[in-house]
Amino acid sequence: IGSTMLTGESNPTLARDSMFSVLMVALTGITGLCMALTSRMQKKDRDQPMRVEDLAATNKAGAMVYYNLIGTMSVLVLIIPNFSNDSPEGNFSLPLNIVLSVTALVVYGLFLFNQTGAYRGFFMEMFADEGGNPESRHHAELEGGPWQAAALLMGTLAIVVVIAESMGQLIERGVNELHLPSSLAGILVAMLILLPEAINAIQATRKGKLQRALNTLYGSVLSTISLTVPAVLLIGEVTGTKVILGLEQYEMVLLSLTLFLLRPHSRVLGSEGLMLLVVFLFWFVLELV
Repeated sequence: IGSTMLTGESNPTLARDSMFSVLMVALTGITGLCMALTSRMQKKDRDQPMRVEDLAATNKAGAMVYYNLIGTMSVLVLIIPNFSNDSPEGNFSLPLNIVLSVTALVVYGLFLFNQTGAYRGFFMEMFADEGGNPESRHHAELEGGPWQAAALLMGTLAIVVVIAESMGQLIERGVNELHLPSSLAGILVAMLILLPEAINAIQATRKGKLQRALNTLYGSVLSTISLTVPAVLLIGEVTGTKVILGLEQYEMVLLSLTLFLLRPHSRVLGSEGLMLLVVFLFWFVLELV
């Protein structure tokens, strides 16, 4: 997102559109697909009616942590700017932008500290115990240890840095030359950001690891919001680029509906995934019209 802002033509809503697109693609499109796929896999080759204990279990404590953080940050970043008397442009003044940026970084830092520390059990896969009740179990340690994981991460980041500038220019130029809706640039950036997470989440779902899929998607959304806001506000301030964070009215309604449908439950129903996919389809059509 930052690369596109620096290399493309001025688009004050690019960061907002990209963050909202990441949110909608991940939380309605891919999450809905994973839930629907899980429900279909559970019903396959079953002769008896489904019981509550037969439904896929999720770690409600971990889901609630993600839900509260994503809900709070998305409202603060994408909705509150429209109702603030601090600025008429769907943004805050510099002092409030600093507070927002620091808050986003601190919240995300505390989340990572808790997720990898004392509360890591909240994000483990759920399995049914002998009585049919969900319980979490710790996964085995990844092969190769933390050093191999760190090396792979640094290598991946290096590749992203190399291609980010060219991709940003390509997306912005393509949208402008084809006279496509400006919001499409945000959607394309979101799809580029979420492609690895989408593949990982769908693969985990097919292996019966829905919690892992949800952790991947929710974590991507939270990191995108928490890390993008400070970056784009800093770029906007340094380069003098106008940045608009507040969503359009219909987008605020869709965000509220998405957060309502994502309320954490201990069990997953196929209808939840279906409703999320309906919201995703409706949002996608509205963005292109």
